[in-house]
Amino acid sequence: MLPFGVTFYPDQWPVETWEENFRNIKKAGFNLVRFNEMAWDWIEPEPGKFNFAGLDRALDICAKHGLKVLLGIPTSQVPPWFYRLYPASRPVAQDGTLYPEFGPRPNVCKDNSRYRRLAERLTKKLVARYKNHPALLYWQVDNEPVYPPLDHTTQNDYCHCEDSRRAFLVWAKARYGSLKKLNEVWGTSFWTNHLSSWEDIRTPKAGIWEAVSPHIFLDWFRFKTDSLKGWIGHLAKIVRSTDQKHPVGTNGFIGICTRVPDHSRLCEGLDWYGLDIYPKGGRMDERGLAFMLDIWRSFTRAGKAEFHVTEMQGGQNVRWGCPDYVVGPEIKGWTKQAYERGAKALLYHAWRPPLFGAETGGFGILKADGSPTKRLDVIKKLAKEVAATFRSPKHGGLKTASTAIAYLRSSEVQTYQEQGPPRGIAGQWEAVRTDIGLTHALESASGAYQLVYKKNKELIDFIFDQDLEGGKLPYKTILLPNPYLLSRRQHENLKKWVATGGHLITEARYGQKDENGHLYPQPLLEDLLGVTYDHGEITEDGFLDVIAGKPRKYFILVKKIGRGKVSYANFSLFLTIRKGASKWQNTATLIRTIKNSL
Repeated sequence: MLPFGVTFYPDQWPVETWEENFRNIKKAGFNLVRFNEMAWDWIEPEPGKFNFAGLDRALDICAKHGLKVLLGIPTSQVPPWFYRLYPASRPVAQDGTLYPEFGPRPNVCKDNSRYRRLAERLTKKLVARYKNHPALLYWQVDNEPVYPPLDHTTQNDYCHCEDSRRAFLVWAKARYGSLKKLNEVWGTSFWTNHLSSWEDIRTPKAGIWEAVSPHIFLDWFRFKTDSLKGWIGHLAKIVRSTDQKHPVGTNGFIGICTRVPDHSRLCEGLDWYGLDIYPKGGRMDERGLAFMLDIWRSFTRAGKAEFHVTEMQGGQNVRWGCPDYVVGPEIKGWTKQAYERGAKALLYHAWRPPLFGAETGGFGILKADGSPTKRLDVIKKLAKEVAATFRSPKHGGLKTASTAIAYLRSSEVQTYQEQGPPRGIAGQWEAVRTDIGLTHALESASGAYQLVYKKNKELIDFIFDQDLEGGKLPYKTILLPNPYLLSRRQHENLKKWVATGGHLITEARYGQKDENGHLYPQPLLEDLLGVTYDHGEITEDGFLDVIAGKPRKYFILVKKIGRGKVSYANFSLFLTIRKGASKWQNTATLIRTIKNSL
């Protein structure tokens, strides 16, 4: 069975409508339906008092109509009664601001010990009850796991509660083993920050752009990924301790580093990892969607999980993103792209638009009254087409990637840290530029993708810090945007790969800092190309390396190493491609030179 499904939340609809909705979902050609991932209060309306009657009935109706279920274990959002019991458990921002008790997602810190105890109990009860239900196909633990807030609605950083501080302390101890090593990596001899006891460790609460160790912030973001990964893995282990038959995974979305974990690591140990993607909501053209699909497929490759699409836009966006109307035919292109680029399961969001709540009227395939639309007509035809075309594991998708783009999380975090979040200008502060800060990594990766993308030709892989560290690089060409932080091992592995015939295309700031954000006395660029680095500048296009003996202008330097070569741009090549023509200097010829070398 090729999983082809839709979300429908029975807890949000009158029980007398369930039979008709599930029957029509099956008639539309779907074989899978997803629900319950945001419904803790439905099955535990009061603490310790469980009511499974509604969920029992919904699953039984699905089984009756031959529908399989992706069943959510709803640990992402706690019910209001949680804060009645534990009012001191609200997430804490770096400035002491308490997160709202309910409403914004997620409304709880995943490090909170009271939450964890109750979430474990909920998980165990659900798995024990439904592990043998004939409708069950997959388990989903949590939903889009992040620290609050899920949306970029505030510049505040969460969570700085005592549970998170203790978890950060334990993480730092495990990573460094000794205070001597930790003080060295965190650079604590700068401005009176030496730590003489593990208990001195606090979460980094000062403004991220202020005079605080950038090395602590780098580790703070690493900790967040590791903590979420550990928690999701723990929930998956609980599921598997009772049910070894049904695959377990979770979902997420692609976004800026302040809001999402390192997906290439979070999905390690899961059976599947699902992308939530809204092409029209995100104003994506065909290439833009391919970029998102390829990067998510690569996350799952790195974590050895199966690539799913858990939410493909089924109707018009509300509340966030572009609100342009979804007519119907565009869904066909989105769907075929997802399967062609490696998705093994796909679900639309959602069957019907909600009649109340934060997403009132949004995303539905049907109209609000349940009547059909052109979107439904398109999907009905698609159901037959995708089943016939993509059911086989060797369905004739795109060719295996020979090109990879490096997406380095450590460089992304460090680049953001040096600009910080948007703020008012005061005194000597310059206005924040997101293109060389918060969005630099994603925009540069998108520019690299734009350089090599060819419609309907082959997949494009993304590789990550751990891939460069391991040295297994089975590609003809690697594009390396934002190469700011590189360990010596990563650098040596790249040199070896080039020498065996690879083509490395990279840009300004190559290897200026090590993996901990410490500045190399001599950038690794000097060893790579045999040049002398003079200094760096910021231009309206991004970053510029000024090389001794070279004019202060943009250029491309090509150097042969063994059987391969390096093409190096001394400017932000990939950001310039993403933005279009440079006003500071004509780069069209330089970009054409790079493109012709591929």
